[in-house]
This record gives sequence, structure tokens and C-alpha cells, in this order.
Amino acid sequence: MKTRKYEAIAGNTIQSACKEAVTLAKRELCNVEFDFNKQTLTATPDSDPATMAKAYMHECERRHAEYIASPEYKRQQEEYEANQRERESKLNAMLASAPEHMTLRDPEGWKKSCEVNSDGYGGAVMTYAERWARLMESRIAKGERIADIADDCSHLADNEGITGFMYGCAVGILSKVWQHGEALRLWHNLKTQIRDEGAEANESGGVLNPAMLSIG
Repeated sequence: MKTRKYEAIAGNTIQSACKEAVTLAKRELCNVEFDFNKQTLTATPDSDPATMAKAYMHECERRHAEYIASPEYKRQQEEYEANQRERESKLNAMLASAPEHMTLRDPEGWKKSCEVNSDGYGGAVMTYAERWARLMESRIAKGERIADIADDCSHLADNEGITGFMYGCAVGILSKVWQHGEALRLWHNLKTQIRDEGAEANESGGVLNPAMLSIG
């Protein structure tokens, strides 16, 4: 029996891909081969899509267990933990020389922002934002520029697992309340822009949120 290739498209689940492959195999009376997340599957006219999907999931679990037990995984975990210890040591050292609190140009605005962001998600943004600002202040005091330090300090400050949207919110808050917020806003907009929307936001006083941008 002949075999033809089928290309699973973006958005396909393993269930939908198996169903489409089996439908094609039945219609053309052939075997249908396709790749899904580095696994090669073959559907025949007699295949059951649910059984194929279940076998795929079992193989994923087997490969995962095999990887977890491998020396490579152990090496990567040890490397990750070493990097985390190094990052934490660097963070603590910088915070020790940073201001205890960021320097505010709008204390009331910061207070209100903290009050309305007291939940877990919003609170994480506020905690990250102040830690980030403190780290930047410690380096600004040494004569460094926002444009040269903001990225490095942002990664170092991120204990919360900040998303792109949360990062954009932090910039928006700091731009309004922090002593160096305007310089941060101008840098962030130009760094984030895809075309010229950052320059436009700088003129209008806005802040781009990277999670909202589209290249389409």
C-alpha cells in the first residue's frame, strides 16, 4: 500500500491531527504518515484516531521519563541551580548597595497603585517594579545610563517569573511614579517598537506593552 505525507498545521492537537490523517487514509486507501512534536505517526484506513492519539501520549510520557532519568537532565539541572545561586548572590549584593526604597517623584501615585494591585498578580508586578528600580538606581548612582542597564537589571530583578504583559505594566507604573521613570519610558518604547510606534508613544506620553504588539 502506498504511503503519502500529511502536514499537521499550527493549531492542530494530536487528536485533530490523527483524525484528519485517518480520514485521508480512508479516502485515498493509503497509509498516511505525519510528524507531530518529533514523533512520526502512521495512519492506515483501519486506524482508530483515539487509539493513535493515546499511543502518542504514552510515547510522550515514556520519552519524558527517560529524559528525566538521563545524565543530560541531571547536568542541566545542576547547571540551572548553579546559575540561580549565582544570580541570587549578585542580586543580593546589588540590593545591599541600592536604596532601601526606590526614589519616588509621585509617592501618592505609587501608594494608590499598590492599593489597587494588592492581589497576587498585581502585587507581583509592584514588587518586581520596585526591585527593578532599586537595582537601576544603584547603577545610575555610579554614572551609568538607563539604556545600558535596564535590561540587565530587569532580568536580575525578576524573582516572580514576569510575563511580557506584567513587564509592560511595570514600565507604565514606574514611568509615572519613579524619579527616573521618564527616561525608562523613552528607552522602553524605542526598544520595544516594531516599526515607529515607539517614537509615536514617546511623543504622546504613552507606554507600549510588548504583549500587545503584533507584527501582522
